[in-house]
Amino acid sequence: MIRAINVQKSFGQLQVLKGIDVEIARGEVMAVIGPSGSGKSTFLRCINFLEEYDQGEIWLGDQLVGYRKRANGTLVKDRADRVTAVRARMGMVFQGFNLFPHMSVLDNVIEGPTVVQRRPRDEAIAEARALLERVGLRHKIDAYPETLSGGQQQRAAIARALAMKPEVMLFDEPTSALDPELVGEVLDVIKSLAADGMTMVIVTHEMGFAREVADRVMMMDDGNLVEIDRPSTMFSNPSHPRTAEFLRRVLR
Repeated sequence: MIRAINVQKSFGQLQVLKGIDVEIARGEVMAVIGPSGSGKSTFLRCINFLEEYDQGEIWLGDQLVGYRKRANGTLVKDRADRVTAVRARMGMVFQGFNLFPHMSVLDNVIEGPTVVQRRPRDEAIAEARALLERVGLRHKIDAYPETLSGGQQQRAAIARALAMKPEVMLFDEPTSALDPELVGEVLDVIKSLAADGMTMVIVTHEMGFAREVADRVMMMDDGNLVEIDRPSTMFSNPSHPRTAEFLRRVLR
């Protein structure tokens, strides 16, 4: 479903991704862990081309993300409409919710389907109501973001992403901005998506969540993919000393 080949990215002189190679199967849940500054969020943003990677390739199914290949094999940046089309196949949920403050919860959720996908408004509203029911926000459908708790805002953001009917969901530390007592309600929604077979890549600092939900866990450090394995193996018997050191610090 997602294939990254030697993905590299620099900001000026700072190389933040140093050649990431990974394949993520359809229906797989991949958790991405590692210390701050390891390149986790940058890699996630490269997957849907919110950040332009400098070298390598990222594929979503059979479509190269962000670039097209010339006959001689070199890559050139793709047309904006094609980038938008491939990005629309992926839902993105950020740390900071990013809801439109001047719109109700319902209007936030239908904005993408009606404006970007040009779907009929009545159809989009019906699907939005079903999604908000699923994430436990049926009673907040006419509320505005400022009246919601952080957990409610993040659940609304998840519903908004799902309204675009993505093939993949990308989560960038979706609980990091939440008070501890609100974390569980967001994680429960993500667990339900995993149970339904949604392909997901989740950058997270919630180790218990990664252990419970992920099919595999990838450990990043200093721009490198250090280790990738099933959570039962990685958390009990990591193969790389850097992974063992990181887990020892965050799990104590």
